[in-house]
Formats: sequence, C-alpha cells, structure tokens
Amino acid sequence: MIRASTPTGSTARSSTTALLALALLLPALSGCGARVLRETIRETPRTRIVLRSVARGGEPQDRGFDHPAIISPVRLTHILARVDVIPGDGAGAERRPALEVEQLFEVAEGLSEALARATPAQEVVVLTTHRERTLGVFTHDYLTSFVAFVKDDLLHLHFGHVGFELPRDTGVRVTRWPEPEPGVVQMKFRVVPSEAMDAIGPQSLAIAWRDPIFRRASAVRVTPTGRVLRRTILMEEPLPAAPEPAEPEPPDPGSLAPETLRELADLEEARRAGRISEAAYQTRRREILARDPGAD
Repeated sequence: MIRASTPTGSTARSSTTALLALALLLPALSGCGARVLRETIRETPRTRIVLRSVARGGEPQDRGFDHPAIISPVRLTHILARVDVIPGDGAGAERRPALEVEQLFEVAEGLSEALARATPAQEVVVLTTHRERTLGVFTHDYLTSFVAFVKDDLLHLHFGHVGFELPRDTGVRVTRWPEPEPGVVQMKFRVVPSEAMDAIGPQSLAIAWRDPIFRRASAVRVTPTGRVLRRTILMEEPLPAAPEPAEPEPPDPGSLAPETLRELADLEEARRAGRISEAAYQTRRREILARDPGAD
C-alpha cells in the first residue's frame, strides 16, 4: 500500500500551501455570499459519503451535472475495481488499486445511492479508509478520497488521496481529514485508465459508465465460497476480459418446488437490477437451493 508519511521540506511547504489555499477559499466564498452545503448519505467509522454544493443567496448553484443518475452498485463496483494508480512520481513504482477489495462494495453502494439522490447542483464526496495489520500486532489505517459526478453521460472521478497512511495518534475517523477538491493536489500519484476510461488529468478520470465492459467483473472475482478476490493486472498488459466465476450446474426446474422457483426468480431479478452484490447473490442462491430437497 502507498505509505505517504507526513511530508517534509519542500513537499511539506507545497502541501501546506495547497491546504491553506483550500482553507482560505471557504471564508472567501462566505464573504461573497456563498456557502458550502453538505448532505450526508452514508457515515460509518470508516466511510463518509456526502452530497456537496455551493449556495449563493440561499439557493444551490446549478453546476450542470446530469443528476440524478441511476448507476447500479454492481456496475459501480466493476468500475471502481478497474481504477489503478501509480504512487509517487511513478519512477519504479508498482501499479496498485485505488480501492482495496474490502472497500469496493460499501463505497459502490453508497456512491450509487448518492448519485441517485443528487441534483444538478450537487457532487458526491467520498472518504473511506481501510486497515492493514503487520506482524499480527500493529495496525495501519489508509485513506482514499475522491469526488464523483456525472456530466455529458460520463462518470467523472477526481481523486484526492489514495492509500494515504494516517498518523496513528489521530484515529481513523474520516471526518478529521480535508475533503478532496478537483484540481487540488493532496498527495503524489497518478491514475491509470483502463478500457472505456480517459485520463483528464494526473488524478482524474472520465468514464463511459454505460460501456458493456462494466456489466461483468473483470478485475475482481467471487470464489464458490463467496470470497472476493482481486486479479493482478500488469501495467504493460491490457486489462483482460476475464470470464465470470464458474457457477454450479443449475438444478432441473421440474424438480424444484414452486416456492423455490419464485424465490430464485426474485433473487435473479434483484441481481439484474443491481440491488444485491454478486457475492450476496451466490450466498442467497445456495441457501434457497439447500432448503429444497429436489435440488440435490
């Protein structure tokens, strides 16, 4: 994971200048009769997702976003799983995921809800952390943050932090850290676009989210036990269009009870509509079939 300790020297001065500029921006806006509005969509100890807008004269300013936007959590999971970064200045650094596997589903679900509730004046701000343990004793917490919005039928992602190691004495609550701002560099890295994505800056992507490639999980896979794994992708190679995880042979419909068939049909509809994740679908399907003796 990217270990970005507290910057020193010229890096510290650069980071401090950027944060001071951001801190001074809000009072300046207030002096012009503008204020930042936030509507919390999801807040847990490790993830915070809000809708952010700027109001003048008491009214949020329309920024021309194509909101509300309906993108299923499953599709967003597939999109976020394909976003990689190269830390630092890129010299000799390895390509790494912007979000860890354990973050994908919670972030995708919250982002989907936020985009569906957003107005043309609101962008989505995501701050999320994950924890790693070393030597079985020491824990390290890492922050990833980005701004998301849909415009011109493209999903825009602007990252602020990716895998930023949080100082241990501050805790992991994401409310303590500055929100990402498009165009403001908060740490050094660059995003690596894959198919159906275009880099619009070192840390920003414009994504053709309707592309069929995002219908299937190509960067992550679900094992038969429901465990989610991320595939390793080499920087020199194109992202493979990997097949879906193998599923067991479907039982003979004629051997199943009518109640079981209805449950399976409802479950399949929920998966196709993006209301449940692939892992949840597989787990629930096994539970339904286990209750019906005809499925053996």
